[in-house]
Amino acid sequence: MNYTFQFGVLQDYGPYLAGGLWHAWWTSFPSIIITTALGIVLAAMSMSRLLVLRGFSLVFVDLFRTLPVVVLLIWIHYVMPILTGVSFSPTVSSIVALSLNGAALACEAFRGGLEAIPSTQTQAAQSLGFSRWQIMRYVTLPQAFFSTLPSLTNVHITVIKNVTVTVLIAVPEVMFRAQELTVQFFRPLEFYTGAAALYVALIWGYALVMRLLERLQKWQAI
Repeated sequence: MNYTFQFGVLQDYGPYLAGGLWHAWWTSFPSIIITTALGIVLAAMSMSRLLVLRGFSLVFVDLFRTLPVVVLLIWIHYVMPILTGVSFSPTVSSIVALSLNGAALACEAFRGGLEAIPSTQTQAAQSLGFSRWQIMRYVTLPQAFFSTLPSLTNVHITVIKNVTVTVLIAVPEVMFRAQELTVQFFRPLEFYTGAAALYVALIWGYALVMRLLERLQKWQAI
């Protein structure tokens, strides 16, 4: 196979390609927020005394972490409007799909962090008259959050990378624009390499921010 690389095309169309980062970020950022919040709720439910709450959390996690994101995305954007009459924009459909998948993964990360906290801390809080909600709010969740930050960062990075599959429903992020330019100029290796470099930069920057966040922890678990 004879193929001559012409990375000069990225000088001309790189700004257009990089413009897709705006859409990639504003699809992934809300998904990350929802993923984290819903993951905490599901983790707390999984440790509840109520069988109904534990069962709901278990079914949710097992369902949405096993469904491929592509299938979930197609069902939310194309099938749900047929069944319910409710339709979303491509960006909103992407946020919903990424959030459901990410929350199932984040739940397991938080659950591991919650279970790693020594029971003596809960007992000490109970002896001081703390309610179960107060123990969760002031004792276990702050520690679980920081202890799970490395694994939670991996979940967030997975969410960002999964934005690339939204090309299937025409979200104009980086990969969609790379595909669009490839069809016009037949330079797939250059444009997809450029898209990969942009995603690497985005994810590297996000990982750096999360590492700085880890340093905010001012205590160590006893």
